[in-house]
Amino acid sequence: MSKEPISDEFLIELLESYTSAEAAEIQQYLSEWDAATYTSVCQSILDHANRKGIDPLRYLRKAHNFNKKGAIRVPKTGYRGDSSAVYRKGNEYLIVRPDQYGTEKIVTYGVNDD
Repeated sequence: MSKEPISDEFLIELLESYTSAEAAEIQQYLSEWDAATYTSVCQSILDHANRKGIDPLRYLRKAHNFNKKGAIRVPKTGYRGDSSAVYRKGNEYLIVRPDQYGTEKIVTYGVNDD
């Protein structure tokens, strides 16, 4: 089975400075994300990580490791008008939206610096 070349320019940019093991880790995390208003999940991750001033792999790890247990969910059930929900725990938050199968996918992760 031959590997097809990567056609997502944002994926190429996202993976370019990482080792092959780190690139594989990044690609595992990508399935947890939703592109939302971006053209691709990779574009979303690059933009959010850049705006938050954090290394993209570190950003993905932090979002992946966000523990929803004990977090406050807004709204408590269902989703907001934009089909998203927010999980807040301490100063961290995770915004998610359901995919076509109802599985919550990450839209963004962040820390409030108050």
